[in-house]
Amino acid sequence: MKTNRSEGKHVKKSVLAATLIIGTSTMMFQGFTQVSTAAEYNKTNTVPTSYVSYVNQSSNTAKNSLPEGYKKANYTVRNIDLEYYRNQTPTSKDMAKKDAAEIGAQALWSVYGLSLKGQVVEMGYQSATDSIPRSTWYADVLINGKRSYSFEVDSVTGDLFSVTRSRTLDKNVSVAYDAALAKNPQEYAALAKKTAEKLNVVHGAVASVAYNCQGYSNNDPDITFNIKGENGEVASMTFSRYDKALLAVSYNAEYQYTLKTIERIEQEIKDRDAQRQKSAPSDSRNQAPSLTITSGN
Repeated sequence: MKTNRSEGKHVKKSVLAATLIIGTSTMMFQGFTQVSTAAEYNKTNTVPTSYVSYVNQSSNTAKNSLPEGYKKANYTVRNIDLEYYRNQTPTSKDMAKKDAAEIGAQALWSVYGLSLKGQVVEMGYQSATDSIPRSTWYADVLINGKRSYSFEVDSVTGDLFSVTRSRTLDKNVSVAYDAALAKNPQEYAALAKKTAEKLNVVHGAVASVAYNCQGYSNNDPDITFNIKGENGEVASMTFSRYDKALLAVSYNAEYQYTLKTIERIEQEIKDRDAQRQKSAPSDSRNQAPSLTITSGN
């Protein structure tokens, strides 16, 4: 499921992913998750980063390792007009947004075969937070005036965080949870593995593919898988349950923090449950007092 485009989007995005994954357990587990998630939404304090200064890395990438068939297009780069982004200020370590835009443009070509010629890229700077301790450039890509794609790039290293495609289908499609698919997702898992290796999502061979969750964006039902590389990198990939189109990739640079958020929430739930059980009255205390009558001789 997709949240509306809003301020501080990347913070909430990771929390939403964690909620979707953890929420597949038990109802009690979900109840505790809601409490943890609510607290997580409020954690938006920025934190310092410790990067090596950015040295025109994207320009070198653009000149020396262009994706096959890619030609730099003439697209427009402008700011996202939201208060959150207006209040964020890049540092001397951060690359210019035009360089980040070019990294994203190349990524969209590699993943979706999309040329940004004549299109608009709206970008906003996002400071590091407790949940994601790396500053980024986030972009909404307008195709013929409609927000259709997005990407996120580390503002210092140029590492690609994510690419996303958003669409509204021109027909009525069920977005309901598919229990049968959850039990037998092998067809999609094979698609995820093949696509991950084709796009080099984890920068090497894929070691495993694991079913994550189901959801939807607009009226487009989807299914998500966790990808793990033989080199230890992790990623997630989301496909449409309507036509198997690739809708999103979260790369190691971003997804590692999503997994850490999940682990932290899981531990908080376990600790809270243990504390609750420890403080609960014993069974003997909960029993109603009884009176035993014996007859005398």
